[in-house]
Amino acid sequence: MMRTAVALALGVVGWAASGDPAQAHAFGQRYELPVPVWLFIVGGALTVTVTFVMVAVFARGGAEAYAEARLDFSRSSLGRALDHALTRALARAVGVFVLALALLAGFFGPSDPNANPVPVLVWVAWLVGFSYLVMLVGNPWPVLNPWRTLFDLFGGRRRYRPYPARLGAWPAVGFLLMFFWFELIFPFSAMPKTLAALVVAYSLVTWAGMAVYGPQAWLANADPVHRVFDLYARFAPVSAERRGDGASALMLRPYAASLLRRDQAVAPVAIACFVVALLTGVLFDGLLGSGHWAAVENAIHDLNPKLGDVGWVLVHTIAFLLLWSAVLGLFWGTCWLMAGVAGGGKGTLDHVRAFALTLIPIAVGYHFAHTFTYLLVQGQSLIPLISDPFGLGWNLFGTRAYQIDIAVMSTKSAWYLTVGAIVVGHSVSVYLAHVAADRLLASRARAFRALVPMTILMIVYTVVSLQILAEPLVRYSGPQETII
Repeated sequence: MMRTAVALALGVVGWAASGDPAQAHAFGQRYELPVPVWLFIVGGALTVTVTFVMVAVFARGGAEAYAEARLDFSRSSLGRALDHALTRALARAVGVFVLALALLAGFFGPSDPNANPVPVLVWVAWLVGFSYLVMLVGNPWPVLNPWRTLFDLFGGRRRYRPYPARLGAWPAVGFLLMFFWFELIFPFSAMPKTLAALVVAYSLVTWAGMAVYGPQAWLANADPVHRVFDLYARFAPVSAERRGDGASALMLRPYAASLLRRDQAVAPVAIACFVVALLTGVLFDGLLGSGHWAAVENAIHDLNPKLGDVGWVLVHTIAFLLLWSAVLGLFWGTCWLMAGVAGGGKGTLDHVRAFALTLIPIAVGYHFAHTFTYLLVQGQSLIPLISDPFGLGWNLFGTRAYQIDIAVMSTKSAWYLTVGAIVVGHSVSVYLAHVAADRLLASRARAFRALVPMTILMIVYTVVSLQILAEPLVRYSGPQETII
């Protein structure tokens, strides 16, 4: 089994190393590695493999204690300050203010995306930057959510229809795919007025859903933003939970402890598809900047040199859906193979539901690896724009003349951060998968057999992720200046 895993990892590395070089997204010069890129990729794959072996050999319990370890700090000074009614009111006011600013600046501010804060607020500060707070600290979104705040203020209290159980979280899956489409494929997603109109459309759908089914049911099942932040928050150390007496309390827990809790570890099938869509969106974003995708586009252009904008949007849409289907198919097929080799009477769906949330650390690691430098560089554009959000010549905070520093992080640091985030995320997922297998199959022998296909899948994803992320960042100069 070990030889099979290593052989497959080396095979995927060989494929990955054959890709053409791509241009950097945010760096003018790529980092020249001291060794070939494929050695880093092999090292990452072997690290995941060794983690699998070490956990299989040495892990003997401890997961339950880790999952339940928590410290109630709601009665401390910090806890009381964070949970104070005034703090909550201020957070809600900030959320509503930012939403109003985005709409006003979008509709009445400059039409130039580089002179308007709306694209940075939505795509960089909210969907990227806020995710870091949720993943690494905790999830304040239930309090900050301006749509929930405005609904509570003006929607009134009423009886709601029961949310259809058969729908589950499937609406959130569809809306998440739409979010990624607007972010990555829609050609006008950076235009302020268009983006403000999309925010209005999202607002109307959200308020209509809450008015019919209630805010709790709609946000938990259909709202993709709420669901993404909820899943990321399961990796975070701070959470709002109920104590034994039923009172709400702020708890401090180890990282990823929530993903190990028995009452939260098994996910519905819809959530499994949602997690795969989350992985696919970040992977597709990276793929668009890779040499492999450039080769695909060149081949399509050779077939039809007159393909228009609508045609290219269709090509990207099909590619995105195919990638999601492929990743979902790989995960589903792996779970089918796991059920076959493990035995024990557990079917494919049992494995899908048991192992879906073990992919969350991979999503966290890839999100960190792919967007951190983007946040550091593009996020700076908010500094001058916030002083003049409507393009009227204001200088509210004295930052209007601020110049973006694209060298805020070196390419070398970005590369090592990328490798570390990917490998650590996959290694944590390997451990979570071991715990999930032990619980599902109640036999270490069956669990070990089942985990071999899942570990191979994680190795493949590690290799592909590192290859995609390496192309814009690094180069290796060997004999005849060959770039790998």
